[in-house]
Amino acid sequence: MIILAVYSWDILLALLALLAALAAFGGQATVGTRTVNVGLGEQILAALSAASFAGLLIILATLLTRRQRWVRRAQIAALTTAIVLGAAGLLVAGLIPGQGLELVNALTSALLLLVDALVIVALTGQRVLAWYNASGSAMPKYISGTIAFWGLSSLVLIVLQAAR
Repeated sequence: MIILAVYSWDILLALLALLAALAAFGGQATVGTRTVNVGLGEQILAALSAASFAGLLIILATLLTRRQRWVRRAQIAALTTAIVLGAAGLLVAGLIPGQGLELVNALTSALLLLVDALVIVALTGQRVLAWYNASGSAMPKYISGTIAFWGLSSLVLIVLQAAR
């Protein structure tokens, strides 16, 4: 049951990330009360970042039923990275003057981060630990590489947002 809930959450987040990848090519971003133009390079980076997150979640969702430990570790790493990046984005928007942290956006982001944290807690439960009893191999490099690319590209986007 917990694995099904995690799978559903992954698919929902993947769909949202795919929408973010498409929205990245809008050409403009709202910063506070003003609209600023976004360069093509930043649009491509934002689209690749969101698409890599979506791809990562889709891959992990399809692998959740495998009983190898690295799948659970990769899922926890992806959600932990999402929490750190989301909190950093909220912090930048709240602390830097002119960024304009809107209450509805902040509450929505905080809710997503809270659900991510609850999924991590669920993945550390005894029943889930017992499910992933097969030792398996180490986490594949394409999974860790995708997490690293998504994390670094998202950090670059947060810094670019703060510089506006």
